Amino acid sequence: MGWVGLMLAVMSAGFLVFAANPVVEARPSPTVAPLRVSPLPVQTRPRPTTAVRPVTPPTVKAQKLPVEEELRPTRVVTRKPTAAVVFPAPILPPDRDQVKRTATVPILMYHYISTPPVATDKLRVNLSVPPDMFEAQMKLLVENGFTTITLFDLYEHLAIGKALPEKPIVLTFDDGYRDNYEQAFRILKAHNLVGTFFVLTAPADANDPAYLTWPMIKEMSDAGMDIQLHAKDHVDLRHRSYDYLVWEIIGGRQSIEGHTGKPVVFMAYPSGKYDDNVLNFLKNNNFWAAVTVHNGRQHTLDNPLLWSRLRVAGKASLESFAKLVGAH
Repeated sequence: MGWVGLMLAVMSAGFLVFAANPVVEARPSPTVAPLRVSPLPVQTRPRPTTAVRPVTPPTVKAQKLPVEEELRPTRVVTRKPTAAVVFPAPILPPDRDQVKRTATVPILMYHYISTPPVATDKLRVNLSVPPDMFEAQMKLLVENGFTTITLFDLYEHLAIGKALPEKPIVLTFDDGYRDNYEQAFRILKAHNLVGTFFVLTAPADANDPAYLTWPMIKEMSDAGMDIQLHAKDHVDLRHRSYDYLVWEIIGGRQSIEGHTGKPVVFMAYPSGKYDDNVLNFLKNNNFWAAVTVHNGRQHTLDNPLLWSRLRVAGKASLESFAKLVGAH
């Protein structure tokens, strides 16, 4: 057999094998869970070999942002008090007896005791009684048998029947202006009369030249004048939060008590404005009574937080003043 025959024999054998197994079915490969491969660490950027100076931001002047009135008082004072603060022991109103009383007592309302600096300022003119007219009014009271009393006296009369003089009268001064010391205090002392001064404490803290200072207030209190509360600032107390009322009312009370050493249990509402929230606050914090700007002269304990007063107008004549107080 030559090489050609050998090649033919090999080809024939391959054909026979293919014929015996014509189709080979592909089998699926077994399922293999994927390998969990941890990510390669991120290569960090190489640090510079030389030091890098930090960038300093430009200096910017801080701006004072507006702050809501509820969150911050209108005045912030950081000065330390110049005198030792001694708070008086709190006093409760006397237990009321079963007698219902009504007292007809004029409570006069003053503001400025000075000549208005500008005659065209109608509000200031109406609130300002010139010193010479004020002295004439005080002389009229003395000559007609009036005796000045305090709100303590009035309350105790209504509560327990404490005797009052024949012609009692209460003199009140709102806001605590400087002329209350320079003029009113001087004239009251000269005629042995007593006044009730409802002061603002923030101006005194700030040493505002238009208002009473704490040394003036202390001197007036020591001389027998009754110092009571108007508020810390001259603000509308209506629709305020509890914390705000604490700042304005309790804060103001503590300032006065700390400087005078005498209790504060009476108040005059700033601008005569109040609401039920203010009334409840005073009632729950041991304020005996408060005075309004409502006109009237009769007082009871049905609601002592709403006692009325008689406004003394700046342009009032002496004759109209005599008629206002009921002088005969």
